[in-house]
Amino acid sequence: MNNPENTDSLKHLKDAVEKNPEDIQAYLKLGNACLKEFNGNEALDVFQKATRLQSDNAEAYFGLAKAFDALQRYEEMLDAFKEACWLKPDWPEAHYNLGLGYMVVGLYEDALEPLKEAVKVKPDYAEAHRVLSLVYKLTGFSEQSEFHKKEASRLNPELRG
Repeated sequence: MNNPENTDSLKHLKDAVEKNPEDIQAYLKLGNACLKEFNGNEALDVFQKATRLQSDNAEAYFGLAKAFDALQRYEEMLDAFKEACWLKPDWPEAHYNLGLGYMVVGLYEDALEPLKEAVKVKPDYAEAHRVLSLVYKLTGFSEQSEFHKKEASRLNPELRG
């Protein structure tokens, strides 16, 4: 499953963290590489260290949320996404992923606000419009659902249907 090239890359990233233990970017790169290798436990450890190193780093909390998601620890995932949104309120991907997180656990009504925030911050975020359309449909708001479905299609014709 792991190819040697990725193993070398992980070793290189681990070395970078060891040589520069205060370099937040090194931790973020290593954590993301662990996620790409489907190593949620190692990613969790790396992102937890990153959040301790820089408690105000939204990207570290975003990665932490992704690691919790990979481990199916959804309550902690939601908390970490919320922290990322709070730390960086103009980051549409954080809001979008928080909305997706609520959907994963079946809290569709709770998904509305972060998804609306994602399209407010980034009005041309086609994927967020599409998911917002779905959540509106699931929660019984057909008019709003249709609006966001059309907006998603307008912004990205591949999202038609």
